[in-house]
Amino acid sequence: MKLYLYLSFRHLDVLRNNRLHFSGALERQDPFENNRPSVRKAPEQTPISNEDFQAELRRQYAALPAHMQSLVTEDYFCEQAAKKRPAIEKQMRQRQQPKVKKLPEAKKLESLSVCRLFKSPDNPVLWERYGDNYKGFVVELDGGHSYFMNPKHKEQPQVLRPVTYSNERPSVKARVQPFPSLFYRGEGWSFEQEVRLVRPKEAADKVANAGNQEFFLFNFPPGLVKQVITGCNASAEDRKQLKQLLSVDLRFKKVQQANLWLDPDLFELHVKPA
Repeated sequence: MKLYLYLSFRHLDVLRNNRLHFSGALERQDPFENNRPSVRKAPEQTPISNEDFQAELRRQYAALPAHMQSLVTEDYFCEQAAKKRPAIEKQMRQRQQPKVKKLPEAKKLESLSVCRLFKSPDNPVLWERYGDNYKGFVVELDGGHSYFMNPKHKEQPQVLRPVTYSNERPSVKARVQPFPSLFYRGEGWSFEQEVRLVRPKEAADKVANAGNQEFFLFNFPPGLVKQVITGCNASAEDRKQLKQLLSVDLRFKKVQQANLWLDPDLFELHVKPA
C-alpha cells in the first residue's frame, strides 16, 4: 500500500529530520469532529387524523387507574380531553420523534494526535489545498511498513485507517471503532481518499509550536520514503534544495525523484520521473 503526504517547502524538515507532523485531534477545523452545536429538529407538523386522535384519547383513558375509571365513562373522558386537542397533539408528535442520536464524545480525543495521508499523488484538489497550490511536494511512503502496520508505536497504541465517507453522522455505536468521529467524513469529501494515522500525543518525540498551534513530531525510518514528487509550480530555488537534499543525503540514495506535469487535453495531472 502506498501512502502520500502533501507538503509545502516550509515543511522540508519532514525529510531533513525524518519527522512526521501530527496535529491535535481537537485542533482541526472540522466542526463535525468536535461536535459543535447542532440544530434541534422541531416535531413534524403533519396533521394528526381524527381517528388517530380518538385512539390516543382511548389509550389515555385505559391508562387511568381503576379508581379513576370508575368515576367517569370513556365517552365523557374523551369528550372533555378533546377540548385540549392542541396540547395532546403536541405530546403525540413529540413521542413520534426518533430518539436523538448519541454522538461520539469529543472530549475523548483530547489526548490524540492525527497525521493526514492520502491514497493518490495526482489529485488536483489535494495539490492546491495541501501542496501549497502546486508549489510544494508530495512524499510517497511505504504504507505496508511495520511503522504503520504495527498496532503499537513506542509501546503506545496507534490506529491507521482509511476514512469512511457517508452522509450520515456516526453514533457512539458506529461500525468503525475506536474514535468514529475521526474516521467518518461527509460524502462530499470522498474525493480526498484520506487515510488517518492516530497516536497519543504523549508518544511524540518532540512538540513544536507554530502560529499558536501545537504540532507533535514523530521520527520515522528513512526507508519509509520511496519517492518524492515536486509540484509543477515549485520555484527553481525550492527544486534545487530538494534535489540537493535527496542527492547528497545517503539516507535517500534509493529514493526516486519525480515531477508533476499537466495533461495537455484534460484537467488531469501526471507524475513522471525527474
